[in-house]
Amino acid sequence: MRNKLPSAFSCLLILLCSFPVVHSGEPIEDAFVNSGISITGGALEPASALLDPILQSQIGASPQFNLLEIRDLDDPQMQDDDAISVASVLGVDVDGDETNNFSGNNLFEVTPESVDDNGQPLVLFGSGSIVGGELSAGPADLQGPGGISLPGVTLELTIEPGGSAAVTPGIPTAIPAELFDAIPAPFPFDGFPFNYDTMTQVLEFVGIVVDTDLDGDGVLDAFSVEFSLSFVSCELVYPDLSGTPFRRGDVGGDGTIDLSDSINMLGYLFTGGAEPGCMDSSDIDDNGVVDIADAVLLLGYLFTGGAPPADPHSTCGEDTTTDPLECLIPHQGC
Repeated sequence: MRNKLPSAFSCLLILLCSFPVVHSGEPIEDAFVNSGISITGGALEPASALLDPILQSQIGASPQFNLLEIRDLDDPQMQDDDAISVASVLGVDVDGDETNNFSGNNLFEVTPESVDDNGQPLVLFGSGSIVGGELSAGPADLQGPGGISLPGVTLELTIEPGGSAAVTPGIPTAIPAELFDAIPAPFPFDGFPFNYDTMTQVLEFVGIVVDTDLDGDGVLDAFSVEFSLSFVSCELVYPDLSGTPFRRGDVGGDGTIDLSDSINMLGYLFTGGAEPGCMDSSDIDDNGVVDIADAVLLLGYLFTGGAPPADPHSTCGEDTTTDPLECLIPHQGC
């Protein structure tokens, strides 16, 4: 991956046309998970033996994993394809077994934060191709933690035949010096005769000094570094973003709207009755709040010719309004 502008440490942790239809829940096999990292150049290269294990432990311990999905792939060997794209997303381990995360076929679920409202990935490297196992796609703009923008990133990978593994070429970037103040000194530097507290002290001891002005203020404040990311094959599924179908007014969830629904709502509001399994069904006016007004509106609809509940009402549907209410239990007949 090449970045036209220097980036911060976030680039180490997030690797990060027309869209094909993605059906949530269907495992996708043309995917990779970031499984390793190694420093290959820059001012920090002399300390790679110390830093590589620390960076690797961050990948293994992270609750989220960097995933790549190769799209529009025609060559199952992933060696030659003149028109592909690559989605870059974050995912979580589905089975919760950290021992098989990098086994080559582990299943990850893409986080909802990685996709838009239609379930499409927010970061897509388009206009890509694979020639002799060398993939190139992009550029794409990445947004890292803390609002750090990584514009114009081009993704490059060398893929093993069959797609079992992949590796990036050296990626030049820079890491802020202050980051190493938060990293404890590793053994043996944390004990006698060194007694260092932070990695910053260790780097100073081995003669590594800042050589990059990351913020452009004329003061050297970062270490230059070049690193390579390694990947293994995996499977991924996209999240199901669809809501739970319900009928507004059917507070009891039994498939009918009658007096018992008003009674259930009033009991919940005033006498400690059970909370409805689908709170959206009690929000008769769809204003995001369940209160006495909803009970009055429902009684008016049932007995005095008042306005019907807001949609979905006559048939099952989903709540299209953004509000804090949830529908946890599907209604009968929906």
